[in-house]
Amino acid sequence: MKLPILCLLPATRVAAFLLLALVGANITWAQGNYVQPRFSQQGKAAQPMPAFPGALLAGGPAAAQGNQFMDVAGNSIVMPANYCQSCPGGCSSYGGSCQGCPGGYGDPMGVDFGGYGQDQCGPHYFDISAEVVFMAGEELFDGLGAFGAVTASTDSPRVLNPNSSDGNYEPGWRIAGRYDIGALAVLEATYMGMYDTRFRDSVTSTEASNNPPNTPFSLVSVFSDFGINPIDGVDQGEVYAINYESDLQSTEFSYRRYWVGQNPRISGTWLLGARYLRMTDTLRFDAEAFMAGSEVNSRRTWDSENDMVGFQFGGDGWICLRQGLRIGGEAKTGFYNNRFKFRHSGDFPALAQGANPPADFDVSAEGNQVAFAAEGGITMVADILPSWSIRGGYQVLYLNSLATAGGNVDQSNISSTAVLTQAHALYHGFHGGVEWIW
Repeated sequence: MKLPILCLLPATRVAAFLLLALVGANITWAQGNYVQPRFSQQGKAAQPMPAFPGALLAGGPAAAQGNQFMDVAGNSIVMPANYCQSCPGGCSSYGGSCQGCPGGYGDPMGVDFGGYGQDQCGPHYFDISAEVVFMAGEELFDGLGAFGAVTASTDSPRVLNPNSSDGNYEPGWRIAGRYDIGALAVLEATYMGMYDTRFRDSVTSTEASNNPPNTPFSLVSVFSDFGINPIDGVDQGEVYAINYESDLQSTEFSYRRYWVGQNPRISGTWLLGARYLRMTDTLRFDAEAFMAGSEVNSRRTWDSENDMVGFQFGGDGWICLRQGLRIGGEAKTGFYNNRFKFRHSGDFPALAQGANPPADFDVSAEGNQVAFAAEGGITMVADILPSWSIRGGYQVLYLNSLATAGGNVDQSNISSTAVLTQAHALYHGFHGGVEWIW
């Protein structure tokens, strides 16, 4: 009885296997009639995939056949950067009615100057920037008045006031370069220079006098309180002149880290770095005067150098107004060691019978002190070519704790050699140039 049963077991197993094979051969895969792709090499016929089934390729059947990658709902996985995923009114696509999503096809700002194309507002960036700057110095002669008067009369016109010649815009230049060191970080180097900023003002007695007119040697100086205490070799002047020269240079090495606002139209950078500022100026007062029966010449000179080295921090922020046009502001400040040098000198005529001019002198001083500098500005950038943009704006630079020529003029004492080191300077002006992207 047991033998027949044992003989039936193998037959049962074979029948079950054949049944399963028959059912499997007639079943289509549930993945949307998925067809295994055929691969071929150059010069060879396409070879079918192995007969056994496998998992779907990432991206679905369409991706397997060379079309777009799809998710399980049939939507494209790859979306342009300006895809409006969730907008008011449920327009989660590229529809023109999606007004609530900045940067989408329905955004009225989402066109460039030519009126076409998608908006692509991102962080402001350039590889090289070159500009011309026009800046004026202010507050360089605070507290100073006129250096001369036409006559010793109390109501005589005052002449040679350096503040009246201050504030003229002088040209300079600036260049900056950036180098990427990461996805959101750059190193930046900047140089700005303004050289030979100067003015000259002079007056002649015979031209300025009018009571009586054409009177020679009538000029008097502020150092004698306009003739009250005459100074030989300076007062009774025929020609007075003041000459001023200065330069301003700046070198910066900075690390910038990008940030992006909740709205991608707003972005900017944080800044941390080192800066070197050099500010020099020289003021001269020249007098051609009558002394002891002859014409003599006198000169008083104030000469300064300020070399400031330190660190700075700050940042900038930009708003993309529309495709290819943005406006931004920048502010930075820092603390520095100011290595200053100052020189007083006076060159007067020699002693003569009946005359006692001041003695010649040449005194220098130098030292170190903590100084402060701050800079801010506003700039607009417009793209004109794929790699070129134009830029322009206005900026202000403030420096304090300086030893300046104007800050060391003592108009009550022509021979003073005291050195004052707490002056300040304010520069402001326009700039314009180009930006280039590699």
